[in-house]
Amino acid sequence: MEQSKGKYRPDIDGLRAIAITSVVFNHAGFPGFSGGFVGVDIFFVISGFLITSLLFNEAVASGRINLSAFFARRVRRLMPASLVVVAATLLLGGALLPFASKDMAELARSAIAVGFFFSNIFFFNSSGGYFDAPSFALPLLHTWSLSVEEQYYLIWPLLMLLLFRFKSLTGSEAKARMWVIAVLGFMLVASLVLCIATTADYQKFAFYLLPSRIWEFAIGGMLGLANERFYSRLQRAGGVLALIGLALIGYAIVELNHKTSFPGSAAIIPVLGSTLLIAGMTAYPGGLVRRFLSLRPFVAIGLLSYSWYLWHWPLLSIYRIQNLGVLDIAANAMIVTLALGLAWLTYLWIERPVRMHRPWVFNSVRSTLLAGVGISISMALMAGGLMLWRTHQKSSDLYVWLKSGREDIQMGCSIPPDKPLKKLPGAECFFGPKELPTKVVLWGDSHAQDKAAMLVEALPDTNIYQLTSPGCIPVIGYEEHGMPGTTKICKELNKIALNNILERSKQGLAGVVISARWENYLWHESISVIDQRLNIEPVSREKKALMRAAMQKNLDAELEILERAGLRVAVIAPVPSLVYDPQQCIGLNRGEFCHAPRALNDTLLVDATAALAEVVARHPNTKLLRVMDYFCDKDLCYAYRDGKLMYYDDDHITGAASRDLGRYLAKDLEWLLEKSPTGLH
Repeated sequence: MEQSKGKYRPDIDGLRAIAITSVVFNHAGFPGFSGGFVGVDIFFVISGFLITSLLFNEAVASGRINLSAFFARRVRRLMPASLVVVAATLLLGGALLPFASKDMAELARSAIAVGFFFSNIFFFNSSGGYFDAPSFALPLLHTWSLSVEEQYYLIWPLLMLLLFRFKSLTGSEAKARMWVIAVLGFMLVASLVLCIATTADYQKFAFYLLPSRIWEFAIGGMLGLANERFYSRLQRAGGVLALIGLALIGYAIVELNHKTSFPGSAAIIPVLGSTLLIAGMTAYPGGLVRRFLSLRPFVAIGLLSYSWYLWHWPLLSIYRIQNLGVLDIAANAMIVTLALGLAWLTYLWIERPVRMHRPWVFNSVRSTLLAGVGISISMALMAGGLMLWRTHQKSSDLYVWLKSGREDIQMGCSIPPDKPLKKLPGAECFFGPKELPTKVVLWGDSHAQDKAAMLVEALPDTNIYQLTSPGCIPVIGYEEHGMPGTTKICKELNKIALNNILERSKQGLAGVVISARWENYLWHESISVIDQRLNIEPVSREKKALMRAAMQKNLDAELEILERAGLRVAVIAPVPSLVYDPQQCIGLNRGEFCHAPRALNDTLLVDATAALAEVVARHPNTKLLRVMDYFCDKDLCYAYRDGKLMYYDDDHITGAASRDLGRYLAKDLEWLLEKSPTGLH
């Protein structure tokens, strides 16, 4: 078999070209590559196919695996090019990332993780998830896959060496092949089961961490160890298998997207495709697919794949941060072309010379390993330099101002949306004179949470109780239209909250304030750049009308219950949103560009506001408190005003804005405390 003999396979470089192109084009936002992230899975299969066979051949030939030499080869293959790209990324980050920003600190920490091959663990712990919209602001996010691969090759050679030693496999290639394939098969099944089992509820674990990715390397390794008899039996079907494999890869690249529950069972499609493609090309060397993938353009891209992978994402990420999160496909096309040019230079001047000619410190195993340690330490030192630069920037007035906005985000408490609700919160969620009976309850999602300061400012002598949870619309019976994963907790919270409110109404409770990001629950498209990627496909006008009617019906019934209990209700109308994240926009010194056009918000919020107004008009003891004119003049909705930051992200208001809003709405909120002319009090 060719691979077992170590013969160069240009078609494998052609497959690398498919993998890297799909990843790069997906990251650039090109149409038709929504599932291009599966290119990483293809790389894992290729890696298992090539490296496992090389390790096995060495073990069979000598009875041992020279781990030092193996790790030295990995150092030469990966680390010099990685050092150059990380250094360039840190320099660009220091010059172009928002002023003294969290992005800068995250970049520095991630560079350390890259240097010591645990960036997958770092991003697992620190990021919201690979497919989350803010992931574009992580210039070294793509290195997670390199860490997974190196962690696998820290463990797998040791396992193979132990297997040869304790099973006495030296001298019996057939027996050794059988045992190693059996171990790989066990690893494949166990890892695949874990991957599928964890993706639904623990997607970050399944995506980033090695245990749920081992199966992809293992299936490639089994291919690499399959003997000539196996491939000779497949020869007739080889061409068809290769075509089927190529079709499966193409299907995954085109049809999967960031809403796919991935990896899970969906990852079987590209992995199976890669397996069939490699098996078919190996079994039938003269096949059309193999000859096609061996063409020079594919081979050339495949040879540049590692360096192109390294360069493309930092450049795309930093440009998009500078572009305030806007996805600019035309600019991205130029960026990935630039990255390909840099990849070619990196391959010519660094990657190929180090691997082939082993210059300077790379000429022996020991010095190469020491060089690897030196590269890791160098990355950590450069990251430290970026942190020192950020610390220097923190002395500026701009940083102090932005920091005040970040820290003055809200007051109060919040019920976690991802944990079972055992009981309602206690003393930490009461504000005002706690020795007095509760007079007002604040109920809703995170847009209610940031109104706590508003109520305390408007009603300083009133005991206020806060019942809020992110993504939970405070409308009983309409919870299924909240954020994914929050439905169950929201149903529980709303049921318990209403019962609590009704019980307190018998003990002197006067009013309820209901607030939410209403437009989201009616599926109106957000104007925020951050939200754009998270939006599901546009909902039809007919479906929006049905959801609007359902929300109104349920809110109507809820207000009826509250008013019959003698309570007054204030429904806070939708708060306008910003187009850009204010911390990022102001940190990039974009000034008035950070404000949002009033017209955009009018268009976004008009239907949700009207829907609420229609319901409120039917309830004499309920008021709709409109807030648009507080945040906006006739032209702009302000990210900052009179020296105060109004928002701490694209749609949540700061404590300063909330307190000012309390003064703006003081009379309407004081109305809550007046005795209701109707009801059971």
